[in-house]
Amino acid sequence: MIQDIPKFYTALAEWMACLCFGLLLKRRWNWAVTGCMMAGSLLLLSVVQYLIGIVPVAFWIPGMIIALAVMYGMIYICCKVPAADIGFYWAIAFMFAEFSASVEWQFYSYFANTFTDSILWQGFFLVIFYGGIFGILYCIEKKRLMDAGDMGISWRELVSAVAISLGAFLISNISYVYSNTPFSGRMSTEIFYIRTLVDLAGVVMLVSLQDRLRDLHIRKELDAIQTLLVRQYDQYRLSRENMDVINRKYHDLKHQIGIIRLEANADKREEYLNQLESGMKSLGMEYDTGSDVLDTILTSKQLYCRQNQITLNVVVDGARLDFLELMDVCSIFGNTLDNAIESVEKLEDIQKRLIRLAVYTQNDFLMIRVENYYENDLQIENGTYKTTKQDKEFHGYGIKSIRYTAEKYGGYVSISTEENWFSLRVLIPLKQ
Repeated sequence: MIQDIPKFYTALAEWMACLCFGLLLKRRWNWAVTGCMMAGSLLLLSVVQYLIGIVPVAFWIPGMIIALAVMYGMIYICCKVPAADIGFYWAIAFMFAEFSASVEWQFYSYFANTFTDSILWQGFFLVIFYGGIFGILYCIEKKRLMDAGDMGISWRELVSAVAISLGAFLISNISYVYSNTPFSGRMSTEIFYIRTLVDLAGVVMLVSLQDRLRDLHIRKELDAIQTLLVRQYDQYRLSRENMDVINRKYHDLKHQIGIIRLEANADKREEYLNQLESGMKSLGMEYDTGSDVLDTILTSKQLYCRQNQITLNVVVDGARLDFLELMDVCSIFGNTLDNAIESVEKLEDIQKRLIRLAVYTQNDFLMIRVENYYENDLQIENGTYKTTKQDKEFHGYGIKSIRYTAEKYGGYVSISTEENWFSLRVLIPLKQ
């Protein structure tokens, strides 16, 4: 015969499962406040489980609903992530808690006849099983969160995860309420075998579901980054074609003006031709950085900046970009300049519409620095600067695309803010 699991052990398992996600996910509060909330959650879960153990069986289901609500509330209060994501992590935490509590007590009860029952031995089994299972949960979830970041769980995916978790829980615990069903056991050993195996199946299904959703999330992100790469390349190609046409027109008009000047000119005509020639200078390819691709991108962005009264200062050694692929150059400079332009063009004070671009080498590294002035507080959501664009389809993927491209060459991206200046730096090791 196997005695029922001590209710504090169940509460401890539920708390430790939630603690894993509380330590991994973005905190809503500082460590001191979060620690107090977590400690309070353990106390509350212990009280709820104690009451579940002394009330009649009819009140068992309402009691478990309260315990589940406390688990969800613990993750929700401590972590600043979307509600659907919290629900998904809650389903995983609950299933791991059920499995760990069941398997630990089953092993302890099996070996209890071989040693003298004591708090010391119970504590030993708790440390081994709870520490091992929740250590594994912490490690695998840390790896998943590093790979995929914000999961972006849909409500349909959340319903699937909750259905798996609650379904496994109900089947594994049905023997405690109804003994006359096809899924019920009649002896305590059978009940625990059923509970442990069903909980293990629930854990495996949820972990598999999370892996599948993580792969879909990463694939979606890579597809979005690839789409941005293609967009930036298409913009460069269109700008290149436009610049070629403009340059041909520019040179043709220069010759025509020269012919007109050979004729007898009135003062007004001379003044008109001078103005025309001065205005046409902005149409020519004005950058000679050493990189034809970068020249085209900078010329295109400079034309847009002039039309929108934005000052773009450029100090660039484009010759050092020769080891970068064409599409990668388009991605880095297209996205960085687009983000900077989007930020400053909303400023009412024209004098503050400032963008600085610098490309240089330092200690065998290529340095790309883009800075722009900003006034409003920057909003960060899930580790990403929140967009103000009307079209949010590719929100956040501009900077992700830059990071993806930098990491492709063994580099990295850093972002900082200081005294109303937003600075994005790309550091890439030079090829030897």
